[in-house]
Amino acid sequence: LGKFSSVGLLFFIILSAANLMPVISLSTEKMMIVIIDGARYSETFGDPNFTYIPNMWNLSKQGTIIDNFYNDSLTFTARAIPALWCGNWTDVRDTVYSGFKTNYSIKPTIFEYYRKQKNMSAENCFYVLKFIQGLWLPSFDPLYGPDYWPKYHSIGSTDDEVAEQVMLILDNHHPRFIWVYLADVDSYGHSGNWDEYTAALTNADSIVAALWAKLQSDPFYKNSTTLFVSNDHGRHDDSHGGFQRHGDDCEGCKHIQFLAVGPSIKQNSVSSRYRKITDLAVTASYLLGIDPESATGDVMSEILITDAIKTPDKKSYSIKLFENYPDPFNDATRISYVLSQQSNILIKIFDISGDEVTTLVNSIQSPGKKVIRWDGSHKSGRSVSSGLYIYTILVNNHIKSGKMLYLK
Repeated sequence: LGKFSSVGLLFFIILSAANLMPVISLSTEKMMIVIIDGARYSETFGDPNFTYIPNMWNLSKQGTIIDNFYNDSLTFTARAIPALWCGNWTDVRDTVYSGFKTNYSIKPTIFEYYRKQKNMSAENCFYVLKFIQGLWLPSFDPLYGPDYWPKYHSIGSTDDEVAEQVMLILDNHHPRFIWVYLADVDSYGHSGNWDEYTAALTNADSIVAALWAKLQSDPFYKNSTTLFVSNDHGRHDDSHGGFQRHGDDCEGCKHIQFLAVGPSIKQNSVSSRYRKITDLAVTASYLLGIDPESATGDVMSEILITDAIKTPDKKSYSIKLFENYPDPFNDATRISYVLSQQSNILIKIFDISGDEVTTLVNSIQSPGKKVIRWDGSHKSGRSVSSGLYIYTILVNNHIKSGKMLYLK
């Protein structure tokens, strides 16, 4: 087999060229992500009159809308929120934590990557939402885990009360990364009352506008903060039962909104490129200069302004790739390599037919030794079959690869 079959190598080079990321300048230093639970696309940017989101429509003139943004798998909150956190359709596990039943993500989250890789305190990484006794948890990954969880701020029972808490946190703590979860739209949608559902959406729209205005009025955040606004899922379209519920594969449930505004984001732009919710955390990580090691999403480079993109320096470059260990493996294996300089890194796993299995890394990485773990998971979330697999690393148009044997 050698390093790679000729078919697999050709497939990889073509795929890599399509996904090769630009290097972005560090004009984005802080990030706010707002998730509006359960807003259907037909009532957000899918409405040509923007009836219920006039503020976000006006805000989009300063940023970019993606009009083909999708929940591409499970359209219910308990699985979609972890996917948004992790940039990966991660498994979740039930547990009891602080006396309450809940569940946690198997894969690490953007919060854990951010805090560990940036050496940030919890006060620099907030998750703000209404009061919930059994909060869903990030991972217990041995390389990340509870030491790197965000600071949970779970107070209030309405979106307005959550927004008030966000304002206080911005004033009192000035976190560099803050995730805001607004739940009222989904709650009122489930009530079956159209007027309450749309009123909650209009209110969420006003909250987004107020949060952006707050960021722009504070010198700490102004001109250095990017805002993402999205949903975890939509709601049934009219031919699949209407707006009251969600959870299937209909267009209403899967099609969701995405809005980005910030110093590195194109202004007054609409992208029709197909994107998915696992791309959100990967793109946020990219802007923040962190490596979401276990994520499978891609960087949404089409939303970035041209002036923020530069060509990587290909001189004085080297990479040393070590054999994976253990090999063969039946639980997980680790791939180690050393970078001589900050570089664009794309690491993919292929089967021996040249078909892509998963993406392990798609990000900028700093110089030094790196270790990436693969547990035999396919990008769909299932486990792969026993057999020979190829791992490939593309760095600034240089490619290295190795082979490994997975045994169930």
